[in-house]
Amino acid sequence: MDAVIKELPLALFTTLASVGIGAFVAMFCAIYVNKSMEASGLKRLDKLTAVPLGFCVVALICAFFHLASPMNAFNIVNTIGSSPMTNEIVAFCVFLLLAIVYWIVALVGGLSKHTPRVVFSGIVALAGLIACIMMGLAYALPAIPIWNSPWGTVQVLGAMLLGGTLLGGTILNMSVKDTPLEGEADGRIRLLAMLGCLVLIIGTAVLFGMGASAKSAMIDVAANTGTLIVPLILTIAFSLVATATVFLGKGAKRTAWLGCGTIIALIVIFLARGIFYGVQIGIGL
Repeated sequence: MDAVIKELPLALFTTLASVGIGAFVAMFCAIYVNKSMEASGLKRLDKLTAVPLGFCVVALICAFFHLASPMNAFNIVNTIGSSPMTNEIVAFCVFLLLAIVYWIVALVGGLSKHTPRVVFSGIVALAGLIACIMMGLAYALPAIPIWNSPWGTVQVLGAMLLGGTLLGGTILNMSVKDTPLEGEADGRIRLLAMLGCLVLIIGTAVLFGMGASAKSAMIDVAANTGTLIVPLILTIAFSLVATATVFLGKGAKRTAWLGCGTIIALIVIFLARGIFYGVQIGIGL
């Protein structure tokens, strides 16, 4: 539990960043298949894109709180390519820069046609996906065998798909309030949410299992993982509840349900990341 508290800034960073990135991925998938979105709906969508951008900006601020001194942020330039965590921040900043440019271009009317919007939003979504992968790989440390596995990355990708899809779905439904999101676009939202739920649960459960079966001469492994059982149960249960919201309500009620699902997903992802940080049992421990 002490490890979770110590890594609180990074837990907040990975929670908020994954949801913000996932919203752009969800919006790209919906925009790609929804060619008949009205101009008024697009304008509302562009304004509401500030919401996932806000998530990402706050996430970046949380990451800097993990530094011993804010001045250490300037050392990032000197460690690009040699430090996994630096690569994580750089990849995220590249995504954030692209997302901001996309937002500005869309606000001034530069993406009024479907094809340019799909291409640009696709580039942003791809940059976000790369940033999420780098976020997971940042913890692949040989000294911590449980982290030095693909399951941390799997968990981050699941968080991105579940939380991001719910946030993106909320924004999309608010944007097309006159003609509720439906058909193939709505189907993509539901599919991504279900996939995210499955991936997040599997990744978190495997990490917990690895932590429970780890061996340490100095740590009571059973007691350590025992404190994480309740968060694990809550993660699984709330993940299912959050996913269920994509099937509930119509029109304004559907937007409300998706908003509630987003809040639940944020709690779920934070709990899941807490489990990740809670199983950091190193070779020397």
